[in-house]
Amino acid sequence: MASLHQDLSCPVCLEIFTDPVVLSCGHSFCRTCLQQSWTESSGRVCPVCRRRSSKDHPPPNLALRNACESYKQQKGSSDSGSQGLLCSLHFEKLSLFCVDDQKLVCGQCVSQDHQCHSFYSVSKAAAPHKKKIHTRLTELEKKLQIYQKFKDISDQKAAHIKSQAQNTERQIKKEFEKLHEFLRKEEEARIAALRKEEMEKSQRMKKKIEELDSQIKDISARIAESVVKLKDDALVLQDIQGMHERAQYTRPDPKLDSGALIDVAKHLGNLRYSVLGRMKDLCPYFPVILDPNTANPSLSISADLSSVSPSPLTQLPDNPERMSGYNGVLGSEGFSSGTHSWEVEVGDGEVWVVGVAEESVSRKEYCVAVPENGFCCIWRRENVIYAGTAVKSVDEVAKAQTIRTIRVTLNWETGQVIFFSKDKNKVLHTFKRRFTMKMYPYFYNNSTKSVNSMKILSFPSKVSIKQ
Repeated sequence: MASLHQDLSCPVCLEIFTDPVVLSCGHSFCRTCLQQSWTESSGRVCPVCRRRSSKDHPPPNLALRNACESYKQQKGSSDSGSQGLLCSLHFEKLSLFCVDDQKLVCGQCVSQDHQCHSFYSVSKAAAPHKKKIHTRLTELEKKLQIYQKFKDISDQKAAHIKSQAQNTERQIKKEFEKLHEFLRKEEEARIAALRKEEMEKSQRMKKKIEELDSQIKDISARIAESVVKLKDDALVLQDIQGMHERAQYTRPDPKLDSGALIDVAKHLGNLRYSVLGRMKDLCPYFPVILDPNTANPSLSISADLSSVSPSPLTQLPDNPERMSGYNGVLGSEGFSSGTHSWEVEVGDGEVWVVGVAEESVSRKEYCVAVPENGFCCIWRRENVIYAGTAVKSVDEVAKAQTIRTIRVTLNWETGQVIFFSKDKNKVLHTFKRRFTMKMYPYFYNNSTKSVNSMKILSFPSKVSIKQ
């Protein structure tokens, strides 16, 4: 094998031939090695025998090239396994591992360059490394599973984003269509009022013009008749009294009527403003908007994001904001200052929770909705309404039959959360604590008696229009 390697090596680079060419003297070289030699010597001579070549471009040595390729393939095949690795210097099997030099060696390497060194068998030297690599491969496989899991979640999120965009676009179009319909009807009503006024005033003006035409015709006839008779004195003397009467017109002169023109100011004055005043009843204001990205998959949020009800479990991305540990949903806006109030219609729901939650509450693992865990809430269970002041302390605040609407008031500065029953007209419970972060409205609903058994009530008076 060593002799074959030497036979197939270029005399210049001492490596296996690459694109070998043959000179007329019979010596072969790598094409690039020969060209480099000729460039350095400034002459076309053989690097071995120094005989001048008659050709600028020597022909390829096809037989030698094929032999080199076969040798490389054979050597590559023998190098594919650890048991077939050969020493590049002695072309013997690398059967030992030199501990001192941290490399594989053959028998000749040991006797020549590695005397007095320590050696391991290949299997013994590889064992601890294989164990570490196996451990790392196990960790890598776990890492792969993690990345695959996040890839699946990302794919799910991408599909959900597209679905959200389509649904939101449909809802936007639906809401604007309501506004368009209102504006179309308002436009039709105002144009109808304009046309009615136009018709009434046009008819009055037409009647006025007809009267004036009749009077003008009468006066013109009197003038023409009098002018003819004045040309004949006899005719004047014959009807003196009649001519005096015909030459007079005793009806009062016409007067211009006020308010005869279209009342443009009434139709155009503050038009958009007055339409907005009428539109406010069509545009309810909700002091709290539910955030569907925080809703538990077992909940259904209404299209206007104002009510929540149980629904069959749906497949939703488990994004960080989602309350997967509770059947709850948060408001879209958190409060870190001021006083805020909203009313919730719990109706005849059997199981519900209403209150506020800190921004940092655990959303993935269930815990009792009490101040210790970041919640200030009241809830209904077994026909009784409770308030949790601590994990081991629960107060009964009312019987559930008479409670249908609850007002929640959050005063961030004073640290108060007040629950007021509109049905009983009294405060059900007040939490008092120090807030240090944003507080979000919180709603939990596991009732089944009505589709929208928990609803945030609108405040139409939010939009104030004064004329």
